[in-house]
Amino acid sequence: MPSNFDYPGRYIEVEGYQLHYLDEGAGEPLLFLHGNPTWCYMYRNVIGQLCQQHRCIALDFLGFGLSEKPTHADYSLPKQVTRLALFIEQLDLRNITLCVHDIGGIVGLAWAAEHKDVVKRLVIMNTVSCVPEVLGTPRYLPPWSYLVLWPLRLPLVGEIMVQGLNLLQRVVMPLAFGNRRHFKRVVRQGYYYPYRTWSDRYAQLMTVRQIPILKSDPVYQLILETGKKLSGWQVPTQIIWGLQDPSSPAHLIRNTERILPNHKKSLLLAKAGHFLTEEQPEEIVDKIREFLNT
Repeated sequence: MPSNFDYPGRYIEVEGYQLHYLDEGAGEPLLFLHGNPTWCYMYRNVIGQLCQQHRCIALDFLGFGLSEKPTHADYSLPKQVTRLALFIEQLDLRNITLCVHDIGGIVGLAWAAEHKDVVKRLVIMNTVSCVPEVLGTPRYLPPWSYLVLWPLRLPLVGEIMVQGLNLLQRVVMPLAFGNRRHFKRVVRQGYYYPYRTWSDRYAQLMTVRQIPILKSDPVYQLILETGKKLSGWQVPTQIIWGLQDPSSPAHLIRNTERILPNHKKSLLLAKAGHFLTEEQPEEIVDKIREFLNT
């Protein structure tokens, strides 16, 4: 277990698989959802402070983190939405403050769009989950990213790059930091810990292959429907964004603000990149606390 991750994990069975999650503190729940290629470890510095006043739950999706990693499972994002719904139902969560990042935004907001009655607030961090109108344009993803995403869809190429060479963690992650000094050795080891073998990284590959590049891609429809269902929803929303993120350009903030009009002033972290919980956790904690108290 990573030396800087001192949380007793819990497990729950969902559709016959063991899912790992953290459950710290008491009170109304904050539910944290990670992206790819991370796991609930990314929230350790945030949860460690917020759990003093709130119940903080962080799930590892199937195939990620310390959850089970079967190579025969369905890792489609719609299926992850279904598993998330079952997880929340089994824990009987209500009045949820849903905190999402990266792919966790696609999964979490798709779930929220269908379960508005149990969602009290949204905290959205560096995700492209509900802005379909810019899909397939340079405003959606920078041009260089297509040079990475296309080859990963090719048979064997994707397997070698992601499962064999650990491309997403060893190459892509460092490039997405605003300041790579925050991705120091002990932190890298923490992220690598659950993904030490070829098969451990299977879900990473299956997930990155689903990032929509074309409007014919299946996840595009999920994002499109989510955006439509969320549009105009008056749920209190706090957007927190690392501005040095090469994969989630800052203009996406305006699209999210338009879809979710009852948003507070967005917290823009000028020096943070995609993995903002590593770079500026104190600022994130302060903003979430302020948001919860308004």
